[in-house]
Amino acid sequence: MEESDFQNFIPKRTANAHKGIFGHVGIIAGSTGYHGAAILAARAAECSGVGLVSVFTPAYAPVAAQLQSAMVHPWDEHVVHTLSACTAIVIGPGLAGPDVPESLQRVVINLWRESENPIVVDASALEWIGNEPTPDEAVRVVTPHPGEAARLLDCTPGKVQANRQLALRALSATCGGALTILKGRHTLVGYAKGPIQINSTGTPRLAQGGSGDVLAGYLGGWLARKDLQQAPHDIAALGVWRHGAAADHLSIYDDHWGMDDFIAALGRVFDC
Repeated sequence: MEESDFQNFIPKRTANAHKGIFGHVGIIAGSTGYHGAAILAARAAECSGVGLVSVFTPAYAPVAAQLQSAMVHPWDEHVVHTLSACTAIVIGPGLAGPDVPESLQRVVINLWRESENPIVVDASALEWIGNEPTPDEAVRVVTPHPGEAARLLDCTPGKVQANRQLALRALSATCGGALTILKGRHTLVGYAKGPIQINSTGTPRLAQGGSGDVLAGYLGGWLARKDLQQAPHDIAALGVWRHGAAADHLSIYDDHWGMDDFIAALGRVFDC
């Protein structure tokens, strides 16, 4: 995956464009002690150029206090009706706290099984959807790092890293044929069968807490956009490439940057 792969990928916005054209991403994320993940995912989703961002979280107060453009809702099992208005859903960042209710996990599994919307699953939620069926033609994306991949495959991170392409194919099969993004040096994007895309961007500075939350939200924003005509795996590849390219850009000037700098670069370096 190189910059030339994505030339003329994004249509220019017309003068009469409005937010409804660009989709609505719903993010189920955040809990006590992990509310920052929901904030990072929401802010990254905004950088994709998506029209609307909604967050559904058990950690309502701290998340709502730190987001301005996103709509924030306290978690309730009846939010499925609200989620149905979204054009893509992100699930998982920061859902590791003690206050994550069982109803949330049940809703997540049902969404994975039944929703027609694209769904990106990351972090703690990955272990909820392993071996769960998915609807035909549904867009499902999983974004494990090697440790999460090892848990899904019941092996060690070392075994995942020893043959990353084989691990990706096994992960896709385990997760109902989902598009799998195996994070790490030269992040891989692919399915159980067919070609695997290898990312050319990214620096070791991405090995810090929050970069995966940013990627999940960013991917969800791109997949929610209704103005893009490309295949979902190409849209996801664009998000992965840009995520790494923003890190590359930052590291030219400062190799000690954090997540605030990174999200600013995602929104500033590229024309959304």
